[in-house]
Amino acid sequence: MAQVNRCLKQLFFGFNMLLGIAGCVLLVLGMIAAPHNTEHDQGESIGLTWIISTAVVSVLLSLLGAYGAYQENIVILRLFLGIIGFGSILFLILGFKVARSMPEAMQLIKENLPAITSEMMADAEQRQTIMALQVQGKCCGIMSYRDWDSNIPETCQCSSFKSDPSQCMEVQMTKDGGNWPCGPLILENFDSAFKTVLGFFLGFGLYACIGQVLSGVMIRQVKKVQSTDVPETIEDGYRFTPQFQAIRRVEGVAGVEPTTFYP
Repeated sequence: MAQVNRCLKQLFFGFNMLLGIAGCVLLVLGMIAAPHNTEHDQGESIGLTWIISTAVVSVLLSLLGAYGAYQENIVILRLFLGIIGFGSILFLILGFKVARSMPEAMQLIKENLPAITSEMMADAEQRQTIMALQVQGKCCGIMSYRDWDSNIPETCQCSSFKSDPSQCMEVQMTKDGGNWPCGPLILENFDSAFKTVLGFFLGFGLYACIGQVLSGVMIRQVKKVQSTDVPETIEDGYRFTPQFQAIRRVEGVAGVEPTTFYP
């Protein structure tokens, strides 16, 4: 009996293994991030839902593809091809949408940063977030140190002016001579987040395209193997029938070399 190309089968198994591993990693990261997510973080909740959903589908899809290849089942392989084809189209479309909206989104954030700053400064919990950002980014305020009015917190303190934290405004300087705010750091974080989302969508989309090609070749190979097995099946089926054996005995008595019989 003919068999599916071994190298192709191993390559297809490898693809599904990597898909499953990626799904497991995303699922673990999603489960770790879930307890830290709050009901107020709507954007983070949507992102977390996307990550967990993608992880679960990736794991299940990898198992489906591996099982279909192991059984050489065309129906399962076609189902795998359909699902991964839909996924590749979906992720590529979302990736292109993110790429197109990135410049506009960044410009919108820049324009609304002063209003966002006022809202954050009016909320005690958000002010704590800004203080944590100041420690990490070694900056003071969002637009400038003046966001704190005269109540400049200790997180704005400079190492050389521990006795008087308010003098931090005199040492945290940019190259153009202005005071260094946290705003540029926030914009940089937004830009990194957009690029991460873009890489996530495009990466999974392109990987799914590779899966489409492999599954298509796998289906073609399985169909080819099954078609070449048909003559052997017919011959084996008739080889042991009484009519076939009688013909072989007659041919042998008549001194004729027995031949293969096909009805």
